[in-house]
Amino acid sequence: MVEKIKFLMNMLIAAMKNIFNKKNFRGKHIWLIGGHAGDIYNDNSKFFYEYLMREHSDDIDVYWVVNKDSKVFDKIPGKKLVRGSVENYLYYYNAEAIVFSHSPSADIAPYNFAVPFLNKFHDRVVKVYLNHGTISFKKRKPMNGRFKNLIDELLKSYNVVTASSDFEKNVMVNEWGMSEDNVKIVGNARYDNLPTDEPASTRDILFTPTWRDWIKADRDNFTKSDYFLNIMNFLNDERLNKALEEKDVNIKFYMHHLMHEFIDDVRKNITGNRIIFLDKGVTLADEIRKSAANITDYSSVAIDFLYMNRPIMFYQFDVEEYKEKVDSYIDLDNEMFGKLAYNKDSAVEGIIEIIENNFEVSESQKRERNKFFRYNDNKNCDRIYSAIKNNIR
Repeated sequence: MVEKIKFLMNMLIAAMKNIFNKKNFRGKHIWLIGGHAGDIYNDNSKFFYEYLMREHSDDIDVYWVVNKDSKVFDKIPGKKLVRGSVENYLYYYNAEAIVFSHSPSADIAPYNFAVPFLNKFHDRVVKVYLNHGTISFKKRKPMNGRFKNLIDELLKSYNVVTASSDFEKNVMVNEWGMSEDNVKIVGNARYDNLPTDEPASTRDILFTPTWRDWIKADRDNFTKSDYFLNIMNFLNDERLNKALEEKDVNIKFYMHHLMHEFIDDVRKNITGNRIIFLDKGVTLADEIRKSAANITDYSSVAIDFLYMNRPIMFYQFDVEEYKEKVDSYIDLDNEMFGKLAYNKDSAVEGIIEIIENNFEVSESQKRERNKFFRYNDNKNCDRIYSAIKNNIR
């Protein structure tokens, strides 16, 4: 509540300052970019931001919006605005475009869209939704059901929404209610950073389990949860660790940032020497690029490995519970690709097989690739930029 009051005060101060400072912004082409509620520098927003600085610094004035206490604050290049500050709101009120991976309120200007009178700035600016992953294994549900109508209206207000395929666009239009004209199949910005059909630079396997909101809600019992027990039994399996040693392979474990508070519970119970833990602030895209294979349950990181033509194993130990509580746009019973395991033993066998086959990609995985990508030409950022410029009056 204290934070919300502070944001509201800063909005009002910025609105007053804007009356007397408009001339200072005249003729400037200001774009604000952010993601992950100002906490993490990653995903599509990061790569589009760096593209803009590299290719269009003469055309636009671009700023990254970040939390003052973010661990990655000093790692972010270019010009920054502290999320929720007076300066943040002032620049937002004078921006041509805002670009975000989650929502304008989370990533760019906290709560401004919901404040009467001040929400006129939300209506005026060009809103660009990059998404932070590819639509795949998680159905969109509002964090709080009471805000469903508000969130649905917010989604419809976006001027440019990026998609990678007809499959993704169909979900956005038919399931999310977005305007068909505003959803552009241009590709994900971060895919411009990924190779296709290029061998990995390491033999590392990236393990990226996704989050579970029902486990976060019962945090005191995390180490008793099926989630924890299944992951630990897999990572500590004797056959798995023997194979990792013999084949000189590491498993890099990246816990979803919404579950990262539990990372020490996993770390302190690991018995093998080949399990490496990645920090919350790591550039996940770099780890994806150099990894030879992916283990996940339902993370869209798998789609990145599909794009790169590298093997994937899905370890779905709680698939029935997941379908009931989250569900998936991809049919988890009939549309999966890569290797599929529902218990620890089959997961261990699947990974050992991938290693022994020298990280060859299965035919079922190769066949699914075209479903998720219209482009693989490393020009997604160019197309996104053109789509935004076409919407600026």
